Amino acid sequence: YKREEIIMFYVKYVVVDCTVTEYFECNEKNGITNDFLLIPATSFNCKAGENIQTFPPYTAFFFPKGTPFYYSPCKESYRDYFIHFISDDNFLTEYMIPPAQPIYLQDPVRIYNLIDMIAYENILNSQNKNEILNNLMKTLFIKISESSTYNTILPHYDELLKLRHNIFNHPERKWTLESISKSLHMSPGYVHSLYKKAFKKNYMQDVIESRIQHSRHLLAYSNQPVNAIATACGYSNTEHFCRQFKETTGMSPLQYRKSKRLFN
Repeated sequence: YKREEIIMFYVKYVVVDCTVTEYFECNEKNGITNDFLLIPATSFNCKAGENIQTFPPYTAFFFPKGTPFYYSPCKESYRDYFIHFISDDNFLTEYMIPPAQPIYLQDPVRIYNLIDMIAYENILNSQNKNEILNNLMKTLFIKISESSTYNTILPHYDELLKLRHNIFNHPERKWTLESISKSLHMSPGYVHSLYKKAFKKNYMQDVIESRIQHSRHLLAYSNQPVNAIATACGYSNTEHFCRQFKETTGMSPLQYRKSKRLFN
């Protein structure tokens, strides 16, 4: 049985984390023959409407084929991600993001991870390459579409993104609102308000999620005792860890380990 595939995207080429140290101008007055998605990781100049403006990092622009565009770096060291592709018009209608308009990404780390995966799959010659690329591109557009409802960027957004990234990379740290606000040189109330506006949840919800995610991994893939796992995930009290783990997963840590056990 051969599954019939519907080609929604043809990915021509992908550039991941490209660093340019010389000034350049990309000025396509008549557009190009394919669709173009641009997401710089540093600040840049881009034409939105009639005027050239400076935009912060993690601002996406989508230029459908034939759409004029201009962009250039505004710093000596410029980094960007972009994809040249040909798309199914029906798909783009369904998951449309505003053409030639800035989209301030709410979750750039995951967006860049998706682009990295697309670049990797695009160079393979696997049996399911087209289906995998279709699904990845669809996910990418849906994620960008989620951010397209935001037409302004919050103050200190870059700092908040770095904070959130650190929370998920370091669940073992003692994250408190006081220590966070001190590191950001802001008041605790202001940090709490900005974080919730940016990510639709407060910082402690992300702290708990990061700790439970890490503890699940350790329970499934290691032989460490529960009290050591609690400490490794930022808990000073094992009972508190067990209670919070069960509230989140519906199982105790030992029950979870038994269900996911990989070691004899």
